[in-house]
Amino acid sequence: MTLVDAIVTAGLTTGLGFFAFVLGQVALKLVVEPIQEQARAVGDVAHALVYYHNVGPGNPAGPDPERIAEARRVYRDLAGRLRTNLRVMARYESFARLRLVLPKERVRRASTALIGLANTVQKGPAADDVNRYRATVEESLGIDR
Repeated sequence: MTLVDAIVTAGLTTGLGFFAFVLGQVALKLVVEPIQEQARAVGDVAHALVYYHNVGPGNPAGPDPERIAEARRVYRDLAGRLRTNLRVMARYESFARLRLVLPKERVRRASTALIGLANTVQKGPAADDVNRYRATVEESLGIDR
């Protein structure tokens, strides 16, 4: 092998390695991270549903306006985070068909129910509409009770 052959081989290897790295980073940013973010958001929703379950009149210590405001903020933030993935991920429907992400309609239904929950959380866990919103979120996102 001559010096020229060695340089060409090294250049091609470096170029192909760089190309593979760039493709991997594109796939990571456009596919893997949004899938993980949706799974993380669903986990955060499950946590919030448990953590803020007794906000409102059902709280043994009585209603706490600060905790109610916090629950409202968190539920609205989570609704927004769920919808973000619908816009960020290219070819979302294709990934939904492969069952890598939740179907759009289920994400939208859960997001809408989270906003409804944010609007009614002060009523407490015994209120029918609060329970209906919670059930819709759990069913739409596949969260076990």
